[in-house]
Amino acid sequence: MNDREAAFVEAMGHYMGSYKMTPMAGRLWAWLLICEPPEQTAAALAESLQASRGAISGAAAFLSTVGMIRRVRRRGDRREYFSAPPGTFDTILRGAGSAYARLVEITEEGLAATTERSARSRARLQEVHDATVFIRDVLPILIDQYLGERAGRSGVGPVPVGPPPADQSETVSA
Repeated sequence: MNDREAAFVEAMGHYMGSYKMTPMAGRLWAWLLICEPPEQTAAALAESLQASRGAISGAAAFLSTVGMIRRVRRRGDRREYFSAPPGTFDTILRGAGSAYARLVEITEEGLAATTERSARSRARLQEVHDATVFIRDVLPILIDQYLGERAGRSGVGPVPVGPPPADQSETVSA
């Protein structure tokens, strides 16, 4: 890893750390976005990131749970490989709307439960509900627009995320 790449990795660690994630998760994700080969073992990641295997394992568990990286094992190889394959972030973007849909449901339940309260008392909840409805409705449109425009620029289209190639026996969940 050269100095500029190391600065990028550290910057991502600080950024994700500022959003209550671990800095190691940010560093790991950043490195997996640029490393060669694109699939890395825990030992290789620990060496590249100058971190313990335990720190790598914890960060990988979080990142795989939220869908930012993939963990696989290869047939005949006991090691686990980590990657951030193309299309992973597109999948995260496509799923963002569901989080807002659930928040809309919850705020609607809250509004229904507080009908006896004054409008002033319910204003904060109504504000969250209205903003969430807007985001739920607009975000998927913007994401589709973005993915379509990017596909048009690259001529390749969004990369689907699916099962690992045939030489990989299983996807290991966190």
